[in-house]
Amino acid sequence: MRTLVCLSLALVGLILLPHAAAAQASPLAAGYWTRGVSAGWGHSWRFGVPGWHKTRSGVGMVAFHPQLGHFVTDHLEIFGEGTLFVYHGPETTLGAGATGLGGRYHFWSDRRWTPFLSVAPGLLWTTLDIPELDRTFNFQLHYGIGLRVIPPRGPGLMVELRNHHLSNAGTAGENLGLNMLTLVAGVQWVLR
Repeated sequence: MRTLVCLSLALVGLILLPHAAAAQASPLAAGYWTRGVSAGWGHSWRFGVPGWHKTRSGVGMVAFHPQLGHFVTDHLEIFGEGTLFVYHGPETTLGAGATGLGGRYHFWSDRRWTPFLSVAPGLLWTTLDIPELDRTFNFQLHYGIGLRVIPPRGPGLMVELRNHHLSNAGTAGENLGLNMLTLVAGVQWVLR
């Protein structure tokens, strides 16, 4: 029992306390810039918000996202992201746009890995012909959770699970909107 308590305390210490190597140079800090590229795969689902239970069409897509960001605090990164979707159901077509100003909140800035929350609004053009989208010009909003790994040098890895919402924001038709559960992974450089 005593051994189990000691091991549990050691594990908690490793998780919660900053690593000694991180104390030398913080992997994330105010003023740092980031750039990267990621790709993803997504499929429509009914449980995204906004538009809970309104998505009915079976839409699949692959995504490509170039990104540029800047840390305004040790934990908060603002970023912009390009969006290119290739839809593969119910028809093959494209979507392209950008998120202008998004935010990523990193829980830790003193470790080589950190979970984060993200949210970003933007604009999207698509010819996808489904009942949920009433026009070709739409708004997009994505939010999610992820994990970032930051090595001392070179590119780091990012993995994120997002809800990607597309709609016309009530400017045409019924405005049901399309929600897609999307897994995004990519490489990012933190420019110190």
